[in-house]
Amino acid sequence: MTRTIKRLIDYSIPVLASFAAIAAAVWGRGQRARAEEYARIADEYVSVCINSCARCGQELEETVRAMGVSLEKLSVTASVGGRVLALEDVVRESAEAQALISRLPQSQPGSAELNAFLTRAGDYARSLSKRLLAGEEPGERDKKQLALILDSCVKLTDRLSADIADGALPNGTEDLDYYGGPEAGAEEPSEPEYPELIYDGPFAEAVENAEPKWAVGEEAAPGEARARAEELLGAPAELTGKTEGRLPTYDLTSGGAELALTVRGLKLLWFMRAPAGNASGLPDDAEREAIFGAARSFLDRAGYEDMEPSFAQYHDGTALVTFVWVMDGVRVYNDLVKVWIDRETHEPCGLDARNYVYSHCERERQEPAITAEEARRSVSQSLVSTAEPRLALIPITPQREALCYEFTGECGGSEYYVYVNAQTGREERIFKILKDENGEKAI
Repeated sequence: MTRTIKRLIDYSIPVLASFAAIAAAVWGRGQRARAEEYARIADEYVSVCINSCARCGQELEETVRAMGVSLEKLSVTASVGGRVLALEDVVRESAEAQALISRLPQSQPGSAELNAFLTRAGDYARSLSKRLLAGEEPGERDKKQLALILDSCVKLTDRLSADIADGALPNGTEDLDYYGGPEAGAEEPSEPEYPELIYDGPFAEAVENAEPKWAVGEEAAPGEARARAEELLGAPAELTGKTEGRLPTYDLTSGGAELALTVRGLKLLWFMRAPAGNASGLPDDAEREAIFGAARSFLDRAGYEDMEPSFAQYHDGTALVTFVWVMDGVRVYNDLVKVWIDRETHEPCGLDARNYVYSHCERERQEPAITAEEARRSVSQSLVSTAEPRLALIPITPQREALCYEFTGECGGSEYYVYVNAQTGREERIFKILKDENGEKAI
């Protein structure tokens, strides 16, 4: 009996070893096939990302070039109508350029100066257009400022053209810094020096020259900033530097994200990381509410309370939701926070709170001098109301806000927001709401 068992064991071991070898070979073949499939998908993703960013960069270069051409037309046309049309083209092209920049995978501080220039250039053009329509001729200072904007556009166009030719535009696949320039020895085009624009508008330079109102208190230690970053993002954080200036910040990385916390108060000023998903199209009502809920939850955790969603746009797998602070039922439009949410995971992947940090403070409660019904007389009868009017504080100049009634309505198939001064009954602002496959925005 013992000899039989021994013989069975002697025969079984080679058989089992053979089966194990076969199983290992099959498993290894499956793993190799899976690895090859993952590599193929990764290559396709990289290709799509590179091509998408390349198209975006080319469109950005063409838009900035067109903006320069529109500015050149101002020195050619003598009619008020022609100058107004050219200025309105500058307004439109500056907005298009900002939208294109937001689609490039650049870190937030890297594109901040360019975005600020484009915003102010468009706002200045709109301000000048209104003055022309009111019968006011531009002065020498206006001509000099337009020349400065044109010079910046020309230099920026040259820079973008060179980056496109050298493949230096960021595309989200770089192993090194996003801002790698041309190869060593190549002549680099001059960086545009964005001019300071002097005018009376809500996006004027004076806004950024103001002192931040919310980031106050004692300076926090670097260790406190690291702990706060870990609390906000739920991952270990590393301090990478400190940015000085009017609003000093601690710069950190955490869980694949880059972020900045104000040295005073440890307010989350901005953060950004790549989204995990690539959802497209507009969300249904259920997904939209889930996105808004995730954004509100993150804002609460970051200390931005009493925020209400205003507009949302959907690009490249993310939802960009703009929130406005609400004070005793009054929307305060200077105190804005932008939040990016990954549509696949519903996790936050970005935040920009610079407007809020610079502007936020307790305002003195104002009482309207006229009723909503009286204010409605200043609104065109063509506008069919779609919601009850509500009070809002809107920026009129960098130093002044106005309490207005916010009327929402439709006219000719389009939606509009009309703001009527709650003290004087004067119409202050009109915004048209554009809705497309990427969401909605006010212009």
